[in-house]
Amino acid sequence: MSDRLHEIIAEIGVIHKDLINDGKIDDIEYVFEYIENYEDDIKEHYLKLLLQYYFQQNSIENVKELLILGYKFDLRMEDIKEAFLHITSNEENVIELLEDNVVFFKDTNYEEPLKSMYEYYINGDDELKVILEETVELIKRNRYVCAYAFKNQQQDFARFFLNEDLLESLKRDLPYLLK
Repeated sequence: MSDRLHEIIAEIGVIHKDLINDGKIDDIEYVFEYIENYEDDIKEHYLKLLLQYYFQQNSIENVKELLILGYKFDLRMEDIKEAFLHITSNEENVIELLEDNVVFFKDTNYEEPLKSMYEYYINGDDELKVILEETVELIKRNRYVCAYAFKNQQQDFARFFLNEDLLESLKRDLPYLLK
């Protein structure tokens, strides 16, 4: 089994690199045709990786297409950060699309992603700040982000993501998260 896993990883790495180099990675129909003749386990693993890639690129139509087909991936703070850094318009974004997943996910890596998102927001012009405002508020609704921000209030980026209303709720209902 481990040999097969290494083979799958190597194969999907080649597929992904080829699609990026060809400039066809964003054409989901082309991707489906491209991987059509690969073995099912390779296709399944690749499409899960591709969903994560599309999420990070904020490619909402492609994310929707793969979600409709039933694909999922384990959301990480790093994925949210990458998607956030690719938000450039008021159109719906992947973070808003997966709102419930974003609000309820738990991770162990908050510092670097939150700091990067904060810097992107702070260094953006007024128009970008308006575009990002809803997404920032959505991220602030995550109880683990709030707990991290509370524990690291000495940092500007942590204070930025601190949700005072949620913090009061956590103090009352889940105080162990704040220790």
